Amino acid sequence: MTPLRRNISSLNLLAAFEAAARHGSFTLAAAEMGVTQAAVSQQIKVLEAEMNTVLFTRSHRRVVLTAAGEAMADSVCTAFRQMSEMIEIVRRPTVTDTVAIGVTLAFNQLWLLPRLPDFRARHPTVKLRLVADDTATDLRRDRLDVAVRYGKPPFENARSLAERPDQAFPVCSPALLDRLGLTVASADLLQMPLITDDLANPTWMTWRSWARVLGLGPALERASDASRLRFNHYTDTVQAALNGEGVALGWAGLLSRHLEQGSLVRIGSDSVVPEERHHILVPTGRAPSAATRIFLDWLSEGFADPA
Repeated sequence: MTPLRRNISSLNLLAAFEAAARHGSFTLAAAEMGVTQAAVSQQIKVLEAEMNTVLFTRSHRRVVLTAAGEAMADSVCTAFRQMSEMIEIVRRPTVTDTVAIGVTLAFNQLWLLPRLPDFRARHPTVKLRLVADDTATDLRRDRLDVAVRYGKPPFENARSLAERPDQAFPVCSPALLDRLGLTVASADLLQMPLITDDLANPTWMTWRSWARVLGLGPALERASDASRLRFNHYTDTVQAALNGEGVALGWAGLLSRHLEQGSLVRIGSDSVVPEERHHILVPTGRAPSAATRIFLDWLSEGFADPA
């Protein structure tokens, strides 16, 4: 077999090609590699010259693989993925009794932490490391054993083992209703202060998208735009609602305990069940440890619970 370096002058050219082919974008490939878009474009030009063929068709805002590019991408992307998986296996720590779990701040605070004492009581020897972050998670890159993410498959470098739908509807505290002289039956969203969110996950539903799905018209959209209270973390939105500051867009699964306890009440009968769901993810190309399987079984049991 001919050594790879005899066929190509630099492996960096292949790295640029693999990233650009995977993203379908020189700009996104550049961001991933920490270089400029011009640098990626130049590397692709050099590679095309060495290959004596065009690999991408350029347009104003996007790039598309040619037939030759697609054929090459099949092999190159597969090879890079296999190398990444093997590096992860070789580099993986030998400590197998600790489970690294990636979750969003909202799922961590509202769903996982209240249930965690049950897991600790049932499995006291299993060590957990919780990583709460609302930004996109790559399980292999971040060396996570499990993650819970909201969205739709596919998820990068991960596969979904279980999913749980959720529904969104307005919620507020009984104290807010008392202060406004309202009841659950008489409450009118257009006459109540709304709490809005600037969320990191673009798939997460907002007042505006919720109103559009239900066809409630622009009035509620304008009311949400006029909101005097806005947060960039959903947990803060929920706390503000608990404090009687206004009406929040609530999620049945995340707020089930608050709704059961009556610290939050549902307003009206309108609700939306989005296509996106909460997913239990594990990294591709890695078999879960015994401790991870224990946590996955417990987490899947909780996902199956309607409460």
